[in-house]
Amino acid sequence: MKKVIKTLTLAIIVVMAMSACKGAKEVAYFQDVANKDTVLMTALAQTQRIQKGDKLMVVVHSRDPQLANLYNMPIVGTRIGMDNTGSRSQATMAYTVDSKGQIDFPVLGKLTVAGMKREEVAEMIQSRLISENLCNDAVVAVERDNAYVNILGEVTRPGRYALTKDNMTVLDGLGMASDIAIQGKRANVMLIRNGEGQAQTYQLNMNNLAQLVSSPAYYLQEGDVIYVEPNNYRKRQTTVNGNNMLSTGFWISVASLITSVVSLATR
Repeated sequence: MKKVIKTLTLAIIVVMAMSACKGAKEVAYFQDVANKDTVLMTALAQTQRIQKGDKLMVVVHSRDPQLANLYNMPIVGTRIGMDNTGSRSQATMAYTVDSKGQIDFPVLGKLTVAGMKREEVAEMIQSRLISENLCNDAVVAVERDNAYVNILGEVTRPGRYALTKDNMTVLDGLGMASDIAIQGKRANVMLIRNGEGQAQTYQLNMNNLAQLVSSPAYYLQEGDVIYVEPNNYRKRQTTVNGNNMLSTGFWISVASLITSVVSLATR
């Protein structure tokens, strides 16, 4: 009987150890390239094009601040605009792309910008200002003002985050959210992307770098939603007894109880 007790206790300890090892393996990122130098091909980055309803900050710079201000909104954008004193202003005004895909730009009038890249819009406005002798030394900067992604689920700081540069990746997004929480499933991160009247979902495995960088969802796009699924431990915390059932303390108690019962029975 003592041999049975020892065997049963040992089995419980082994089960607990295996569960702990499995949980530890799920935490590490990029396990497929650990401890070796690797070159991986990434998915092609697709620069976002301007769409109807987008908000654009367009700022014209010139050696003559008064001339440049003729083409700027009354309040210059905080991120790319500078006032004539060289300090950043405190508010942002932006052009809204209308239902026809146009913005109403000072002096130049209606400009069709939908379907263009930011750089293309800047080049078009600069070319018009110079060629029409309106501002011969014009330097134009264009920035999108409403490019955001939502990061939800088991991350340290869920919320809505701005895409501050082109070709930001899902790693950049998780970095802004201060990384996946320890209770999050790194092997099952979902990205939801809306486009052309339908929603596409992508499953991303943060444990596998090769799979991650080759995914079409590796580079973020405006409106993307990143959702990190909670692991089983986190899910069990939502029930009254769920978390206790598979905890280390629970199994130790079970082993102790079985030992006590068997000992009494043998007496």
